[in-house]
Amino acid sequence: PFDIPGKGAPVERLKKWRQAALVLNASRRFRYTLDLKKEAQKEEVIRKIRAQAHVIRAAFRFKEAARVGTTTNDAPEAHADGALGFGIKEDQLTALTRDHNYSALQQYEGISGLANMLKTDIDKGISGEESDIDARKNAFGANTYPRKKGRSFLAFVWDACKDLTLIILMVAAAVSLALGIYTEGIKEGWYDGASIGFAVLLVIFVTATSDYKQSLQFQNLNEEKQNIQLEVVRGGRRIKVSIFDLVVGDVVPLKIGDQVPADGVLISGHSFSIDESSMTGESKIVNKDQKSPFMMSGCKVADGYGTMLVTAVGINTEWGLLMASISEDSGEETPLQVRLNGVATFIGIIGLSVAVAVLVVLLAR
Repeated sequence: PFDIPGKGAPVERLKKWRQAALVLNASRRFRYTLDLKKEAQKEEVIRKIRAQAHVIRAAFRFKEAARVGTTTNDAPEAHADGALGFGIKEDQLTALTRDHNYSALQQYEGISGLANMLKTDIDKGISGEESDIDARKNAFGANTYPRKKGRSFLAFVWDACKDLTLIILMVAAAVSLALGIYTEGIKEGWYDGASIGFAVLLVIFVTATSDYKQSLQFQNLNEEKQNIQLEVVRGGRRIKVSIFDLVVGDVVPLKIGDQVPADGVLISGHSFSIDESSMTGESKIVNKDQKSPFMMSGCKVADGYGTMLVTAVGINTEWGLLMASISEDSGEETPLQVRLNGVATFIGIIGLSVAVAVLVVLLAR
């Protein structure tokens, strides 16, 4: 019933204390204190995610640099500070949001000062002009992330060829073709083997075509699902735009049930709290206010309403890095597919066993 804040002792000191103290039933004795093992595991997971994020970000920036390098003459001239006309650089803005660095935010004179650096009016948002949006995309990136290419048609053909039943039929076709040519000659002995081979190729082609079309449909449906329409404030008016058209400096109103579309800071809100379990794994609802204004993309608004200033989009967000590092179509089979494949394999084994038994009997006679 009492919410007693911890003393905030360093982890190293807690480790030394627990190693030095002789306590019976230590797990029960320290059940209300910091779980050092769980904390170490959490730090290890965060460290791995950070390392993977740096690798993905470096690869993406290298790819973008190669693409932009071909259009250098058309690109706007960068200022001396490397911020392309804005008062803050992309890496500074990304680090500010990623590390939840409140002291750095205060050095920028708070949210209002940060908005001035991004040339954003907190009440009216950005101008919404095409040139302004393009400049923001060039300076801070677009709200997209690199996606893995879908599997080719030949990959599905190869998967279809791995079916045990079809392998047995292909072997049977080869044996039938060889025996037919040996016994009846090439003019009339190729019919049976060629017929079986043609049927096998037809099944492979139909199966691969069906799976390939399903894969394309899945990709299209997934793109439609991710293309969320949200409200932003541009030019003093609330308009609906695609989540992929969101840029750094946008002012986004949020309410209960909305997904945070990008990393940002809370401008103002009332009883505003978000669910960060999708990113941190912690089920506890986190309240957001002027002292804790940082928000991560991919989280859900659990209570209240408010407006946020977008500070990082696309690959510069933790959500973008996470989505870029995984494949939407993992290729894992559903339970129904596993059962059907098991039945098909069982039937194939039984058929092969019967065929071998018949062959042995015929040879014995």
